[in-house]
Amino acid sequence: MQSNGTYRMMDQGQQTPNRLLNQINSTFDFKRLFGALLTNWYWFVLCLSITLTSAFLYLRYTTPEYAMYSSILIDAQDNTPAQNLLSKIDPDNDKSKVNLFNEKVILESQDMIQRVVDSLSMNIRYWAIGRVKETELYRECPIKVVFDDEGYTGGRTQLNIRQIVEGQFELTEGEHKERVLYGTWIKRKWGRFKILYVEGIEVNKGYLEATDFIVQIENKNSAVGRVSGRFGVTLQDGRTSLLDLYYTDNIRPRGVDFLRTLIWYYRQNELQSSNYAAEKTKEFIEERKAKISDELQNLDSLTVGIQKSSDIVDVKSETSNLISSKTEFDRQINDIYVQKQAITTLRNTLENPFNNQYEIIAGIGISDPSLNTFVQQYNQSVRERDALARNWGPAHPQLLDKESEIAALRKRIIDAADKIEKSMNRSLNNAMENQKEIAERIRVAPEVDKDIKDVNRNYPVLQNIYLLLYQKLIENEISLYSNKEKSKIVVEPYATGAPIKPVKKTIYAMMFLLGMLVPGSIIVLREMLNNRVINDNDIESQTSIPIVGSIGRVDGADKREGTIVVGPHVRTGVAEQFRLIRANLEFMSSSEENRVYIITSSTSGEGKSFISINLGITMTLAKKRVIILEFDLRKPKISQYLGIPNDGGISSYLAGMTGLESVIKASGIHENLYIANCGPIPPNPAELLVSDKTGQFFDELREMFDVIIVDTAPIGMVSDALVLSQYASVNLFIVRQNYTEKHHVRMFDVLHKDGKVQNPAMIFNGVEFLKKYGYGYTGSAAYGYGYIYGYQSTGSGYYVENTKRKKKKGLLKRLFTK
Repeated sequence: MQSNGTYRMMDQGQQTPNRLLNQINSTFDFKRLFGALLTNWYWFVLCLSITLTSAFLYLRYTTPEYAMYSSILIDAQDNTPAQNLLSKIDPDNDKSKVNLFNEKVILESQDMIQRVVDSLSMNIRYWAIGRVKETELYRECPIKVVFDDEGYTGGRTQLNIRQIVEGQFELTEGEHKERVLYGTWIKRKWGRFKILYVEGIEVNKGYLEATDFIVQIENKNSAVGRVSGRFGVTLQDGRTSLLDLYYTDNIRPRGVDFLRTLIWYYRQNELQSSNYAAEKTKEFIEERKAKISDELQNLDSLTVGIQKSSDIVDVKSETSNLISSKTEFDRQINDIYVQKQAITTLRNTLENPFNNQYEIIAGIGISDPSLNTFVQQYNQSVRERDALARNWGPAHPQLLDKESEIAALRKRIIDAADKIEKSMNRSLNNAMENQKEIAERIRVAPEVDKDIKDVNRNYPVLQNIYLLLYQKLIENEISLYSNKEKSKIVVEPYATGAPIKPVKKTIYAMMFLLGMLVPGSIIVLREMLNNRVINDNDIESQTSIPIVGSIGRVDGADKREGTIVVGPHVRTGVAEQFRLIRANLEFMSSSEENRVYIITSSTSGEGKSFISINLGITMTLAKKRVIILEFDLRKPKISQYLGIPNDGGISSYLAGMTGLESVIKASGIHENLYIANCGPIPPNPAELLVSDKTGQFFDELREMFDVIIVDTAPIGMVSDALVLSQYASVNLFIVRQNYTEKHHVRMFDVLHKDGKVQNPAMIFNGVEFLKKYGYGYTGSAAYGYGYIYGYQSTGSGYYVENTKRKKKKGLLKRLFTK
């Protein structure tokens, strides 16, 4: 068997760098920590079982949330002829591009979402009561609650509904219960409603027989707010005019229905907005056309009346030339009147506050292109103002800006109309003066002809206006019927297959991490707070004193059979460890013939007596004559372990009460092994040890024995071992695994460095070789000894009666304590 102890003894010079490294890393031993984690693997298994089971139950009974998506393409260009003309005239004032942000605001507006909530009755939700949790229902719900036209006027209300028999239900609201019939109106302070059955291929009728229902009703404003928080619109990059719509819901069909319904209402809103201006224009044209038609009919009636009364149909030929000239001037005057009337109509329309809300007809009888351009700009601004007004309040900044823009355009049109009218007045005055001259020349023409001409003077003007209105009406009708939505669905609404929360992988990963972190943290914290020696690195980090060997743990050392683990034919792992210690000790004290080994420890319970007895037996197997001195004069245990009478003894010899022959007794274990028992416990052990009798005692024993093993009191508690160390060939300090504290090891090192203890060595006792604390042994035997070595585990029993053996700690205690 290979021994690490032998290596430490015979190559201490090479161990110096390792010790230095251990001292540097003495604050924490990662190898030991890793071993501690492996040793407590069952805690990881237990915690992982708990956390992963919790994750499974959480995922099983938590309502998942799904994401629904859709994309629509917006026609970002207004390609109407009027807008194209405006863009060419004033490129800096191009209004042809659709603002995608405005469309996003419209889609997310409360009004738009309110329509969807009303359409899908999203303020009323249904649950089926299960054994563990409630399951929300949508299309599969076999019943529904329907309100009258006044709707729901309360806050949040919950109803419990259970079908007693078909057509009869038990309705519970708070503490109030009543039986109601299918389809009958039920009156409450928050509204009037009835319960109906739902038909459809997706309806699950089995719910009616197996479960009760919970119906939650909330105010529509509250429902709109809840739905708005789940819905959003995002703009893609500037290269496209795509809008991405998303919505989250725990029921995928309801989420898809929401997006599909919202897109439908949005496109209908686009169509209505486009048709609104056309409808208003149509109303205006038809109204003016009807008035012109009435005036033309009146003129026709007057002309027919004059002709009938005078029986004159044509004028004289001699006046034809004058009449032709007069007709030319009449035409000029009529043209001017047409334009003036159009100007007057336009000004009256603009100055009438009632007409500020509508568009005006562009180009009716007005040949001036700049005025027509202003009118087209005005109509475009009115349409944009109306579109904003449908989505925002009257105080919205953009709406106020648009009103200011319309007012400025209105003033520009009126100013331009004034300038054009002044020019027409000058032209009209000239034409009328010329007409007056010709009229004087044809005054002799028949009065009848003159009257007819006078009657028919305004007829062409009205006729032109009528034709123009009719043309504009046809154009408006074509525009009305050719209107279409400016958006197109690119991606139909769909739902994700996997829920967006809870995410299964994330939950399992987090719970796995928690299951590893909790026991790992406790074990790491325990190891960091543990100040006891666990492995040889803990010893080497505190002292340079060599370790001559390690002894495995043996249970039952409180009995004679358990105490003695070495014999002539014993080949156990522990026996071999004692033989290795014997070899190391002979190497350390090879210059002496009669060797004295002082065995001590820091406190009680570390195995001094156990090691003294077995080391003595090991020495006898090497043909040595050995005596074990029970120099623990305060609390002796060796004679008790070996069943040797405690008469005479060392205390009596040192007190001069008996001779040497009464001290030395046969051990009964081996013929070359003798015991010098303690004898009666003296009241002054320290004074006995410093007497000359002690030196004489050791001198006499050196003449009689090859090896003297001295079992002393703990050096960390009393000074007996320091007094006796002057007689030692080797001073052996016993360190017990998971018992001796690290600062006690440092105490041994301080005693050595101060010169109080010469030629020291250490024995690592009670080692569990298969205990994976990073301890570097490969021995095949997992031996050791029990927890009773003659002292209480705390050390306080050294001066009092010994206590009973402690029971082994339970699993939970061993996790939190050392």
